[in-house]
Amino acid sequence: MTVPRHDNPYPQVERTFTAVRAALPSANVAAFDAELEEITHAPVVNLAALDDFLSAWWRIATRAAADPAGWQRMHREAEQLQSGARTAGPTMAEVLARRGVRR
Repeated sequence: MTVPRHDNPYPQVERTFTAVRAALPSANVAAFDAELEEITHAPVVNLAALDDFLSAWWRIATRAAADPAGWQRMHREAEQLQSGARTAGPTMAEVLARRGVRR
């Protein structure tokens, strides 16, 4: 008996600066470059900050590559909320209170 192979839900993005930058949506590349430049042009490069930077952007690149339409939709909705074109929904506390969940 063979077990059917399940596709990986996330595309494989190598965890390197070049691969992560190449996998980012074009709207995010400038922010990636600016943050990388800020970290690497410090008098002393903080390697922990550099690792955190790569980890965070790798997660963004992986999620954006997994669902490009969903990633774009999330950014459109965020822009609408920030501009006031769309009102925010209930807070998590309000939703939980309606469901009778006490914290």
